[in-house]
Amino acid sequence: MKRTAEIIFTVIGILLYAIPVVLGGMLLNVKDDPQFRAEIEKGIQSAPNADQVGNINMDQMIDFLGTFTIVILVAAILAIALGILSIVFLKGNKKPKAAGIILIITAIVMTFGTVGLGLFAGVAYLIAGIIALVRKSKKPIEETSGMES
Repeated sequence: MKRTAEIIFTVIGILLYAIPVVLGGMLLNVKDDPQFRAEIEKGIQSAPNADQVGNINMDQMIDFLGTFTIVILVAAILAIALGILSIVFLKGNKKPKAAGIILIITAIVMTFGTVGLGLFAGVAYLIAGIIALVRKSKKPIEETSGMES
């Protein structure tokens, strides 16, 4: 039995989980750039509630932003790896139940792990996982050679 639908939804999920990886990589690349830092300071000062913000330590904020980005990167890369593993399990109908369980758990955990950035990717994984668990493989029809009319 072909598992084309599950594989397509899983590939869509992988591509959608690649978006936080790309954005996170770009953010980590500019994190230590002085121009980026100046833009953030300018944006905070021009905010409508800038008087309520008070003194913000920019070094701590940039460090937090870097740590936050690394967490999202790790979660998204792990989700991509588990998606690839699921495709391997689905190819040739080897272990569709295991692939379905992996996809469903990955969808739920990594949607929270990417702080909502992987929501649509999680939905694609969830659909693929449900289809993998629900779809039954066709059993060969046995010929009844002993019964004649």
